[in-house]
Amino acid sequence: MRYVLATEFDRITAENAALQQRLNAADQRGDELEQDKARLDALESNCWDIRFGSSPNGDAGDSSINIEVVGHWMDAPVERVIGENYSENLRAAIDQAMAAPAYPPARPEYPEPEPDADADWHMTPCKQGHRDVGAAGGVAACNQCDEKIEAATTQEAFERWNATHTAMHA
Repeated sequence: MRYVLATEFDRITAENAALQQRLNAADQRGDELEQDKARLDALESNCWDIRFGSSPNGDAGDSSINIEVVGHWMDAPVERVIGENYSENLRAAIDQAMAAPAYPPARPEYPEPEPDADADWHMTPCKQGHRDVGAAGGVAACNQCDEKIEAATTQEAFERWNATHTAMHA
């Protein structure tokens, strides 16, 4: 009969747990690499293009990156976006393309914005006279005091604000 000291047993148990954790991490990394290989194989075998677009984020000096996976067909439109992602995640865009139908419909055409869509969004000052006011997310509010109007839409909040805040408060 062979005896093992408790300290030796604890050391071996801890070593075994650490090795098991490393094995699990390596196994997960292997799965991730297999997924990446499948993505690369899909790009290559389908002759897909990856296109990156950039649009500025206001005056912050930063920009948003969008990614499109484009497939090619013989009839019009010959190029179709089959995967896209607006959070800079190339893997997600490729995964979406891999799950797309074999012959996807043409990308929907979005209507042109109305010519006056960016019409006058001028807001009158708040009841305390602050001019730092704005509307977003269904709320029209003063950025200096707690005055605000909430509505179902930003447009409605904007209209209600201007209806209750006349220019004479300016």
